[in-house]
Amino acid sequence: MSVTPTFAWSSFARLRYVRNGSHTWFDGTEEELLDLVRDHWPRRRPGDGRTGLDQVVVVPVPCDRFVGSVVLIEEATELSAHLVRRQPEEAPYVEVKAVGPRECVAHAAVVLYSAETLCLNGGTRSSDASWEVVCLIASSIDAEPMDPLTMARNMLAKPGGTPCDSTALQFAEAVWYWSGRAKIDTESSNRG
Repeated sequence: MSVTPTFAWSSFARLRYVRNGSHTWFDGTEEELLDLVRDHWPRRRPGDGRTGLDQVVVVPVPCDRFVGSVVLIEEATELSAHLVRRQPEEAPYVEVKAVGPRECVAHAAVVLYSAETLCLNGGTRSSDASWEVVCLIASSIDAEPMDPLTMARNMLAKPGGTPCDSTALQFAEAVWYWSGRAKIDTESSNRG
């Protein structure tokens, strides 16, 4: 007998993926997004660095209500670097941002962590649900590579990372993909 999974937003995702922010967002309610997850749950695949469907999953969903956070970098693209920290307990890092239009979205997915996985490496749960939304992906390509810094945080089990294995090839492909993209600088883009 299989147990019907339950879904909720993690506090991390709720604070990070907000309308008009510098991260991807869903143009709908939290419950509407969870309904999409429920509807497309049978299409889930293992998350990056995973082989099974019991820890981290990626659920492909229709992209029409997602807004991406990525700017394609060209020679004239205005770039800036910022020292940021995702959460208070995490180490700071340099994040490069770009001024320009957001890359068109052709694919979207929701990354969910199981309750057990959320508690790894000193992590916490935000609900009693069996799965929590941790990341929203809105990309021009299917199966967008994870940001290399996030991969490193996970592979090295740093605070805020969820231990997993990625291959050298996956890491190299992620570095190559992200070398031509940067997160949108919403403050500068809104002024210009």
